[in-house]
Amino acid sequence: MLSVIGQLLPLAVAVALSSVPILAVLVLLLGAARPRVPTLFVVGYVAGLVTITSLFAIFLHAIPANTSVGPEPFVGVLEILVGVALLVYAVIELRRHPQAAERETLPRWMVALGRMRSLPALGLGFALNIRPKSILLAIAAGLVIGPAKLPVSEDVIVIAIYVLIGGSSVGGPALFALIRPDKARPALAATERWLLRNDTTVAIVVAAVIGTVIIGNGLSRF
Repeated sequence: MLSVIGQLLPLAVAVALSSVPILAVLVLLLGAARPRVPTLFVVGYVAGLVTITSLFAIFLHAIPANTSVGPEPFVGVLEILVGVALLVYAVIELRRHPQAAERETLPRWMVALGRMRSLPALGLGFALNIRPKSILLAIAAGLVIGPAKLPVSEDVIVIAIYVLIGGSSVGGPALFALIRPDKARPALAATERWLLRNDTTVAIVVAAVIGTVIIGNGLSRF
């Protein structure tokens, strides 16, 4: 189990560094009229992260041990494909924003978050887990968890650790705002401004680094 957790840690950090859900929760915390709206967004995001990770883990748990090349090389090929896809994503983002994004204002869809009600916020949190990069990271996590064929209890533990780390960047600010509302607002506003200027750079670096790590994991299976 510990080796599985070790392989999941960089993937969980990559999920935690995903700027879109972080920006979304910051906007909600700073602008939502109803305090429960950010909480429901966090609940939806964590539920989506658990669901999509578990689905890929269950699906990939069924990889047969008698494939023509053996289970390890087969999983390795899949990991290499996922890693390459993340590198392609990084290149596409770099070509779209060759000098990195330097936004000072929120995108229109994020401005609308301030008027969002509870159920749409719950649904949006869940839906942010089905973006292309999120799907690729979930597949990579499933390729670590599923083929390991751990007991169900250990599967639950490793997924819980993965979700705890991956969702910390969304749940953490909401918890901070709940516990210390007086100090949270200026810190959240400063974080929002920094992400608006650097979100594209973060996305490119994370995708490139994690893509390379996943390819390395895949090559190690041969």
